[in-house]
Amino acid sequence: MPPHPWNLDFPRLMLRAKAVKHKTPRDRLLSSTDALGSFAGIPFVTQAVNAVNASAFARKAMESALGVDAKAWIHDYAPRTFLQLEKKTPRKPHPVRNGERTPGKVAVYASCYINYNEPGIGQNLLKILDRNKIPYVLAEKEACFGMPKLELGDLYTVARHKEQNIPRLAKLAREGYAILTPIPSCALMFKQELPLMFPEDADVQRVREAMWDPFEYLVERNHDGLLDTGFSQALGNVIYHITCHSRV
Repeated sequence: MPPHPWNLDFPRLMLRAKAVKHKTPRDRLLSSTDALGSFAGIPFVTQAVNAVNASAFARKAMESALGVDAKAWIHDYAPRTFLQLEKKTPRKPHPVRNGERTPGKVAVYASCYINYNEPGIGQNLLKILDRNKIPYVLAEKEACFGMPKLELGDLYTVARHKEQNIPRLAKLAREGYAILTPIPSCALMFKQELPLMFPEDADVQRVREAMWDPFEYLVERNHDGLLDTGFSQALGNVIYHITCHSRV
């Protein structure tokens, strides 16, 4: 009969074990996505960093110093970050149309990867929102969502990032925004990991309720009868592959 004395959350026990151990400088460096991403958006610096990362000599040096295999794929940094690009894009005024299942306005939490490496994914999401006449804002001054640090057991840094992100996101949640993040790991962090770490924090729970995977939001928007499916060309058969994080 529950609660059983052996009812142990083993993965989180191992996470606590990681938190006790000291990780290598390599792990601390590679998981510092905000620090590494600070190169993005500085044109000449970005070009230089990308060129160095692509050179055989530098990759061998990284392999020796950091243990990163010389043949491992390393993503490029974008010459302009997502937030830099979108601050210059004029917003289209759309009326808020709330559905039975979905809020009618959206706040986009870009994440480090979209902001620094793949801004095009974020731009495509905004085009979809515009197409469907959904007003949106950007969650600015965001910090890393914390999953890389969580995987290392660096719970102190996870808590520090939470203190940077949650107050801003909770404000958006209180204002009635659906918070969309294009990266499933980000959604998982805000919907599961942080609520488990900070169960008594009302703002963490509020953000959990407001956080959506973009595809989840669009599917529910369609169920509300508010998704524009009047395409000029037939799409054929569309398969929605639900990520493991989204299912959780």
